[in-house]
Amino acid sequence: MMNYDLIVIGSGPAGRRAAIQAAKLGKKVLVVEKGSRVGGVSVHTGTIPSKTLRETALNLTGWRERGFYGRSYRVKQEISADDLRRRLLITLDHEVEVLEHQFARNRVHHLRGRAEFVDRNTLSIEKNDGEVVRVTATSILLAIGTRPYRPDSIPFDGEKIIDSDELLEIQEIPVR
Repeated sequence: MMNYDLIVIGSGPAGRRAAIQAAKLGKKVLVVEKGSRVGGVSVHTGTIPSKTLRETALNLTGWRERGFYGRSYRVKQEISADDLRRRLLITLDHEVEVLEHQFARNRVHHLRGRAEFVDRNTLSIEKNDGEVVRVTATSILLAIGTRPYRPDSIPFDGEKIIDSDELLEIQEIPVR
C-alpha cells in the first residue's frame, strides 16, 4: 500500500493548486481524477470550453475586425458545430498537456479512477482499467468539482433546452 502526505480527489483548479503547492513544500502527493483526463470541470466542461467557444465564434464571424474591414467582414461564411468543436479540442488538449507537465515537474503522482474512503486515512481506488488499489495519507482533500444545476421545473430535453455540459455536445448551431 502506498502512503502519501496528501491525497487530492479531483484535479480541477482547487485540487491542482493544492497538490502542486504541497509538492513544492516537499510533501508526497497523489491526485485522483475520475475523468479520463486531468483538469476537472474547469478544463473539460466549464470555464475553458465556454470561453474557447465564445472566442472561436467571435474570431470566425470576424466580429472584432469589422471596425477595420467593414460590417460585412467574416473569416468564414458558414460556421458549423464541427468548426467550434475542432478548435475546442485543440485548446483542451493543450490545457491537459500543461497540467500533466505541471504534475510531472513537481513530482505529483496521479491516478485515474474512482476513490472511496475505507477509513479516515485510507482510500480504495478503482482505476479505469478495473484494478483496485489502496492508498493512505495523512491528509485527504476533496476537490470534486461541480455539475450544472437542473431544476425540476425546467424541461431539459438535451436538444432545445440544454445545460452547459450538453452545450459542448451539440451537433448543429441553433438558428435564431
